[in-house]
Amino acid sequence: MKTYLNSLFRVALYLLIAGLILPQSLLAAENPWLDKGDQAVMDQKYPEAESHYTKALEADLDSPRVLRALAEVKIALKKYPEAKVLIDKILAMPVANGRDVLVFYKGDSQGEEAELVDELVISPQRTNNNMRNYLDTQSDKPIPHYRLFFKKTGKMGLVPQSVVALKYNGVLRRVYEHVEVLNREVNRHLIAAKGSRGTAEMVALKGGCFKMGNDKGLPDEQPAHEVCLSPFKMDKYEVTQAEFQSVMGLDNPSHFTGAELPVDSATWFEADRYCEKLGKRLPTEAEWEYAARGGSTTNFYWGDSVKGNEANFCDKNCALNTRVVSINDGYSGPAPPGNYPANPYGLYDMAGNLAEWTNDWMNENYYRISPKDNPPGSHPTTAKVVRGGGWESTAGFLRSSNRAAYWVKMRNYAIGFRCVSSS
Repeated sequence: MKTYLNSLFRVALYLLIAGLILPQSLLAAENPWLDKGDQAVMDQKYPEAESHYTKALEADLDSPRVLRALAEVKIALKKYPEAKVLIDKILAMPVANGRDVLVFYKGDSQGEEAELVDELVISPQRTNNNMRNYLDTQSDKPIPHYRLFFKKTGKMGLVPQSVVALKYNGVLRRVYEHVEVLNREVNRHLIAAKGSRGTAEMVALKGGCFKMGNDKGLPDEQPAHEVCLSPFKMDKYEVTQAEFQSVMGLDNPSHFTGAELPVDSATWFEADRYCEKLGKRLPTEAEWEYAARGGSTTNFYWGDSVKGNEANFCDKNCALNTRVVSINDGYSGPAPPGNYPANPYGLYDMAGNLAEWTNDWMNENYYRISPKDNPPGSHPTTAKVVRGGGWESTAGFLRSSNRAAYWVKMRNYAIGFRCVSSS
């Protein structure tokens, strides 16, 4: 992992120095400690780079460029808690559109608001009316300019890059996204250091017969039919990232990282392998619906309508256009398992938060041929059944009978899982 991070950082730094990636703040070029830190990184002298970047940060406390460089060095030195503080500071900053800047002339500390329209390379005008024009090689060098729209005056202007420094209002999106990747990596190490709380709690379900499906639902939910199941046990909560990493190591695929958050973005194979390592398995689709219903026959295990406090779905906090702006469930993404009321069987988040992988292959017509006792699921198709709806779902997808399916290698940050055992 260290080799990977070192290589990633060295490539990003090379592009930055080469000018292929615009620096977050061109004022940073006036910070001598920044150049020294960059060179130390190129020489793989990370303790020395840490010292230089720390001094650079003292001179420019809010520079995303310096914060990111120091965070990456902290990661290389395995100082993850310290890196986390720096990363969180960057992620708390607004995302810049890449055009709005403050223009600082030499000696100016206030800055002038402008929009960066373009970067140009313009050769100076020259005439051929004397010999000096032919002998002056300096005049042949291009002079880089910024084309800027100054908001105060409402006028466009060309300014030589050598006489001004630009500072973006916020963090450039590409920088922000890169820091989000670093954040996930750091969180994985912090989760590993924290460790797991121990064996996941399971709920014993006595089994029996119930009505599976919904005659008033979508075609793949019909017909409603009687299914009888043997007793089994199911995880009380969705598998958390602390639990996942205690078994799978740092191979945590989650987009939303946190020890107490449910593991998301795992493929079906990863979910299946995790359960298998613990002597468990993924639930059949019939087991999942039986457990989710908790003995209910309504659309949701709490009734036939949604008020907003029963489960985590796409509410006013959700950034997607499927959100229900009149409801506030408290989370814009996945919540730590157990934050919403349990169903009648004492299981949490069987609707919403994360949809969950099951063991069954999707067959939209399977209910018409499904055996009554312990149905094993359809013959292999192209996708596995996912149940329960997630934080990005509309309320209708939280119905106990709702069915969805995804390719087995799909990574989706709204899909998680829980395990079951037959004894």
